[in-house]
Amino acid sequence: MKKRSRIIYFGFIAVLVLSENIGNLYSLMGPLKNTADLMGVSVAAERIRLVILIFLDAIPAIGAVLAIWGYRSSESARAGRIGVVIATVGMLAYGGYQFWAATFQLGFIPNFHKLVGVVYATLGIIAWFVGGDLRKGLSSPNQSMQAD
Repeated sequence: MKKRSRIIYFGFIAVLVLSENIGNLYSLMGPLKNTADLMGVSVAAERIRLVILIFLDAIPAIGAVLAIWGYRSSESARAGRIGVVIATVGMLAYGGYQFWAATFQLGFIPNFHKLVGVVYATLGIIAWFVGGDLRKGLSSPNQSMQAD
């Protein structure tokens, strides 16, 4: 897989989780009564759920940005390696929490949130494989990463 494709994938991850984060922040700042009613939980439970999701969104976003930085600059390959691991773990944690919340906490539309959890976890696993060259370490900047 070419370097450009890897940068696009991690860019997609960063945009995805940052947009999700903005949506969660907007929901948290707005009237939670409507959101809580939609999810079938209390206002307090929805507030806690949104705060957890905001923190879980920030983790893969930071990891994806570090991975992009690692691909763009050979001097920052170590940060890129860390970014791949952070993005993977963050996406798995986010997906796992969404699945758990849909199974045990949410009263309405749980199947949709289970699907979201599975998709996010799958994207995290794909990030692990896409970032394999950074994760394994680079023997030299030009040998392991293909130029576009």
